[in-house]
Amino acid sequence: MHEPPERAPRDLRIPLGGLSPNAVRRPRLRRTLRTLLSWPMVAAVVGIVAALAGGLLATAEPRIDVRLDAAGYRIDGEQLQSQGSGVYVGSGGAALVIARRPQGQVAGASAVLDGRSMTGRCETAAAGETCRFTVDGAPLSATDQRTDDGWHRTYSDGRTVSIHLTGDHDAPVPFAVGR
Repeated sequence: MHEPPERAPRDLRIPLGGLSPNAVRRPRLRRTLRTLLSWPMVAAVVGIVAALAGGLLATAEPRIDVRLDAAGYRIDGEQLQSQGSGVYVGSGGAALVIARRPQGQVAGASAVLDGRSMTGRCETAAAGETCRFTVDGAPLSATDQRTDDGWHRTYSDGRTVSIHLTGDHDAPVPFAVGR
C-alpha cells in the first residue's frame, strides 16, 4: 500500500467559524452609530446636558431690577406707592423709608420675602452702600459696590446679587434680595 504523503502541521486547514453562507457581516461604523444612537445612550447624554445646565443656573448670579421714580419704588415686579416725604408702601405690606441727609442717605425697609419676615437698613458709603438685615430673626450684612447700571451686592455669607437700577441711579435697596 501506498501511504499518502504527510502534510506539515502548518498546512493543516482548520475551520475557525464564520464559514456559514448565512453569516451577516455589518460594517463597524454602522454598529458604532447604532450603539451611539440607542435610547439608553441618548438618555444618558440628555441627562448629562441637563445636569450641566442646572449647575450653571444654580451658580449664576441673580439679577434684581429696581426702579425709583415719581411713580414710586418698584423692586423685582413689586410696586411700592409713594406716600410722600420718602415713604413708600406696597399692597403686600412692604414698607420703605428713605431719608436724604447732607452726609448721605439712609433707607429702612420691612417686608415678607418668600414667606420670611425681613427688615433692612442701608447707608451710603464711599463707593457704595452698607446694609444690615434681619431675615427670620437671623442677622445678615451686605456691601454694595457701584456698577455702571446699579449695585453689585455681596452678602456676609458670600452670596452675590446684581441689582439693576433704573430711574434714580442712587436708589437704596434695603431689601435682602436674591436670597
